[in-house]
This record gives sequence, structure tokens and C-alpha cells, in this order.
Amino acid sequence: MPEDTKYSRRKRNRQLQRAASYASLTVALALIAAKLWSYAATNSVSILSSLVDSVLDMLASAITVAAVYYSLRPADHEHRFGHGKAEGLAALLQSIIVTVSAAYVLVEAADRISNPQTITSPLIGLGVMGLSIILTGALVGFQHYVVRATGSMAIAADSLHYRADLLVNVGIAATIAIASWTSWKLLDPLTGCLIAAYIVWSAFGIASDALDVLLDKELSGEDRERIRAIAEQHPAVHGFHDLRTRSGGAIQFIQFHLELEPETTLLESHRILDEVEDEIHAAYPRCEIIIHADPLGFEEMRDRFD
Repeated sequence: MPEDTKYSRRKRNRQLQRAASYASLTVALALIAAKLWSYAATNSVSILSSLVDSVLDMLASAITVAAVYYSLRPADHEHRFGHGKAEGLAALLQSIIVTVSAAYVLVEAADRISNPQTITSPLIGLGVMGLSIILTGALVGFQHYVVRATGSMAIAADSLHYRADLLVNVGIAATIAIASWTSWKLLDPLTGCLIAAYIVWSAFGIASDALDVLLDKELSGEDRERIRAIAEQHPAVHGFHDLRTRSGGAIQFIQFHLELEPETTLLESHRILDEVEDEIHAAYPRCEIIIHADPLGFEEMRDRFD
């Protein structure tokens, strides 16, 4: 892949990641203001749970802005592989924040189950939740586009809890309508409990993905087989071994050995490795590749892993 094309793509990806992180923070601030007013007017624990979640979303979004800014810094003397793991760390912090929000919602919901209260001014609550659904839906759509384009873990983690918020907002709107116009006062706190459970489930997924990055987990078996197949399809390649992969946030790192004919010149070896690298880049445009050439039949210590 030409260097100017790779540079242009990475520059565009950096711009998308920054835009997505700023959009997330802006939406969180707008929703906090709207839900604070709505909670004061309705006294709904469901809206309170959503308000608390939005406050913590703001903190998580602020972390995302900082993580994206840091992770996009180029490699330097002390960080030769770049700063991509900042995204994994940000995602792990987000999962902790989201879990704290779930605990608070559970406490409030338990209190309301013991002491049910009537929702007041339901139309205000429905209007604010409608606004939340529109803003959150637009943000999630934009984040989905950015994640597909860039592979950013921090944006993906941010998008995960906003997708949860979208479903939660729909549930809260239905809860307000039903609980305010019927005698089902327990529906409001019970919805709060369901929201908390969903938040915890989302946090577990975020934390798991973040730890995979921070602990250098290999790419999936499917990806590894695909990389092997791409490398081995080159007619000059006679062997493939010692494949190692990991993810560094938005970038995958791939390294392996290729076996070539012993008589292959250094110049020809370089050409072959470049061609294999270009093919893998076409399939994994966000990867960094290191390839080592071995003469066919040369005995050496190899990885014991498949």
C-alpha cells in the first residue's frame, strides 16, 4: 500500500475518532441538563437512574476524549509501538464507572420498592426521554460508523454504553407512560432494577475487551488463519511459522516468519515480503506488520503455539 494512501487514511481516522469523542461529551452534557430538569419535575426513579447514568456517561466521555487524544499521538522514543493501549485503559475505567452507576440505581430502586411514589408531570418526562432517544440514537449511529472505519476501542466502549442508554431510554419512556396513568407504582423502581442489571452486563463486556488489549491477547483464530492463508498464497513462500498478533487499540500488530528458497537474493526477498505485507494490509488496513525471512530447511527454535 502506498505510504501517502496509508497516511491519508490514518489522518482521516484520527479526525473521525476526535469528532466522535467530542460528540459523545456534548450529547452527555445536553442530556444531563434535560434529565435534571425532568427528574425535578417528575420525581421518577427511572429518570433518576437515567440521569445518574448520563452523569457517569459524561465522565466516561471525558475519559474517552483524553484517551483518544493520547492514543493518537505518534510513536516516540519511549513508546515505539505508539500509545494505542490508552484506549484499553480508558475502556477499563469506563466499565468501573458504569458499574458504580448501576450500584447507585439499585439502591434508589430498592428504596422506592419499599416506599412507592407517584410519578408527577409525566408529559415532561416523556418529552425529555423522547429528546434523549433522538440524541442518543444519532450519536450511536455516528459512533458505529467511526468504529467501523477506525477500529477504535475507546469509541467502541463509549458506543456500547450509549447503545445500552438508547434501550434504557425507550424502556423508561414506556415505564413513565404506564406507571403514571395506571396504579402500577412498582413498575418504576422495577424498571430501575432492570436498567442496573443491563448496565452491569454492558460493563462486563467493556472490561473484558479492554483486558484483552491490555494483556496482549491474540487476534481471533479466524483472523490468524486468514493471515496465514494470505501469506501462503504467494508463490515464492514455502513455509509460514511463529505468527504473533495483538491489538493496540485501533491498530493490530502482526509478526511472523516466512520460508523462502535459500538461493533467493536479499533484494528479491525484500520484494516478496513487501508483496505479502501489501496483501495483508489490504485485508487489515489498520495493522503494523513485521516479517522475518528464513531460508527453507533451516533448523531453528520455533514457537510451541499453534
